[in-house]
Amino acid sequence: MKGVLVGVLLVMLIGIGAFVYRSAIERPRVQNPLSKACTLEARICPDGSAVGRSGPNCEFAACAFPNAEDAAIGISFVVPNGFVANPDAIGTDPSLRAVFDSTNLKSGIPDSLVIRRFSIPAGKTAEQVILENTMYESSGIQPSSMKEFEPILINGNTFQTISVERFEALVHTEYYLVRTNDVLRFEVIERDVTNWTDPTLKVMDLPSHKALQTLLSTLQSTK
Repeated sequence: MKGVLVGVLLVMLIGIGAFVYRSAIERPRVQNPLSKACTLEARICPDGSAVGRSGPNCEFAACAFPNAEDAAIGISFVVPNGFVANPDAIGTDPSLRAVFDSTNLKSGIPDSLVIRRFSIPAGKTAEQVILENTMYESSGIQPSSMKEFEPILINGNTFQTISVERFEALVHTEYYLVRTNDVLRFEVIERDVTNWTDPTLKVMDLPSHKALQTLLSTLQSTK
């Protein structure tokens, strides 16, 4: 009789244990009352794709390549097809923000797209900053006025453009964008331009020059 009672008690304990275990496994976990659900809003990346908020701080996820962002200066854009970042080219120059080199080598040296930032010091104008940081590379002479620049409108932004070098198959053009506290300079250095001496050469029709304009057409402010 005692053995039967022990057996029944043992079966009951096993049943209760199984019920408690199953309840713990199958019951939905209660959310931490301190946690919060991220909003469903989306951030549109420069290439038109979208990312949502995630993580404990509900921050927007990073846009995938070919999107690129420089959060420190508040810009994002699409890296043109055929170009890759070259972080080794940055060096110690404080104005240099990014360098993208072409993967389609022509003479063994890539074309380059370069982004620089120049702050506007107190007491100076954006035009003065532009003139002080522009130089015709073959002569070492700086432009005397903004009349030597050509304004170009791209995606709502007005850029001041100037070609600073056409020498030995190299064509170097700069695009300046004035902002409230600084000036951004976007450059295209195109190499192996066989007809660089042709006075009828349309610089803007060169392949890497078009690539820079494609980048500028996707430029977004992130601040």
